[in-house]
Amino acid sequence: MAKESGIAKSIGDQNEQDMQSADQMLVNFLLTGKKISKVEAGYKERRREQGGIDQTQQQTSCDKCKFNLPAEKLCHIVEGEVNNEEGISKYFSPRGHGMLPGDILWHYVNQKGEKLNYEKGRVIDEAAEGFQCKDCKYYLDSHECSLLKGKLEPEMSCAFIVKIGNGIKL
Repeated sequence: MAKESGIAKSIGDQNEQDMQSADQMLVNFLLTGKKISKVEAGYKERRREQGGIDQTQQQTSCDKCKFNLPAEKLCHIVEGEVNNEEGISKYFSPRGHGMLPGDILWHYVNQKGEKLNYEKGRVIDEAAEGFQCKDCKYYLDSHECSLLKGKLEPEMSCAFIVKIGNGIKL
């Protein structure tokens, strides 16, 4: 599940004209530091029927959304803990729709001239192979990041990784 979410938020071809309304919610969070309430987001948890798994539900749950942080059971834009398998909000955004979260952050950093701190960027000391700082297009040889303040080691990661060769063209 963590790998699926990592893929959903870190790969795909997009450009800045692809920004969707859900993407704007991430920009609002970056500007204000406030997430959307579960009520405002229309967040709900759908229980799986005993007779089997609904195909639509299987394809549209928090764990398939580019804003999902699966290990933490958090969302970039909706406040509080989310249910990865059964949760859904009106801001569900699968891979390939709109911009990648890291590219949205890049757009924000360029406009505001302000990088995120470790906490807001949700930096972790060691990430799964293929989803580490060294795999991100915003990671620099100087161990700095174009999106986050401070030094980062190659094996670290954050909630905004964009794999090299993906997302908007720099």
